[in-house]
Amino acid sequence: MRSKSYESNKMRRHHTTPSHPLSRLLSLLMVALVAAPAAFAQSQGQLFASITDQAGAPVEGLTAESFQVQEDGAIMKILSANPGTTPMKVALLVDNSEAIMLSNGLSALRNGLAGFFETLPLQHEVGLFTVAGRVAPVVDFTTDRDELLAGADGLFSGSGGTKMIDGMRETWDRRFSSEDAWPVIVMVMTDGPETSGNMNEDQFTAYTLDLLGGGAMVHVVVLETRGGGMQSQIGQNLTQNTGGFYRSMNSPTALQDTLEELATTMGDHFDEMSPRYRLVYERPGDTPGEQMGAGVVGPNYKMQLFADRRLPPQ
Repeated sequence: MRSKSYESNKMRRHHTTPSHPLSRLLSLLMVALVAAPAAFAQSQGQLFASITDQAGAPVEGLTAESFQVQEDGAIMKILSANPGTTPMKVALLVDNSEAIMLSNGLSALRNGLAGFFETLPLQHEVGLFTVAGRVAPVVDFTTDRDELLAGADGLFSGSGGTKMIDGMRETWDRRFSSEDAWPVIVMVMTDGPETSGNMNEDQFTAYTLDLLGGGAMVHVVVLETRGGGMQSQIGQNLTQNTGGFYRSMNSPTALQDTLEELATTMGDHFDEMSPRYRLVYERPGDTPGEQMGAGVVGPNYKMQLFADRRLPPQ
């Protein structure tokens, strides 16, 4: 088999023997987490690849067979190559505990949710869940905005404390699957008493890594009427690690503008990310490589590689 030459991002050239012709290999893309281990301790990895033609137009219709992924020079088995045009699947977790009533914020919360549903582009499906006392589905995943608006309008204050941790874990485990191309968790919380079961540091790190491995993004909005708390700390950590949106406020009147801003940001970001394919690949073992790269079959296609789809710094 004929050896081909590739270009790395250190402007060096080397030779390798791919299983099929590739137009370009970009290597040395390092994946790191914020406040978490520097690599995915799992048997699957992912990259995001933007493919354009010589005129700069995005290339559509590529499949897993169109790509090759390498770690430390070894060719990986590609499990899927999802186009960035696949709509988001959004789980919206809402804290309707007693804290929202004590802050006189229930009406503002309903209005904020309505603004979010009306602003988020229609192709993205949303599921609405509450986390007061227990995790409860209000509206299953749908693109029907009227159904979601009715669910938001019917929200009432629940009894018991907030179940933020239980909610985010249960939602990820039960409501999403590896088939979801762009999973998103949005949490609208208060800083009232958090009454979930225990989650130690190792479990939190494993959860965060699982989110990242699944290509998930987390956005968090916290109403802080008591100076902040665990919800704020968890929200900042998850949004930093997954590249999401974080906002805190001390008045419920800011909820509507903030949730509409979030929906606008999510829609605009989706449009910006749509040229990127999400490549999921399988490693022969659990230890990730130190250098990652990818190539694409095509007539002089141009490729850019990214570790994730995170939002620009806020």
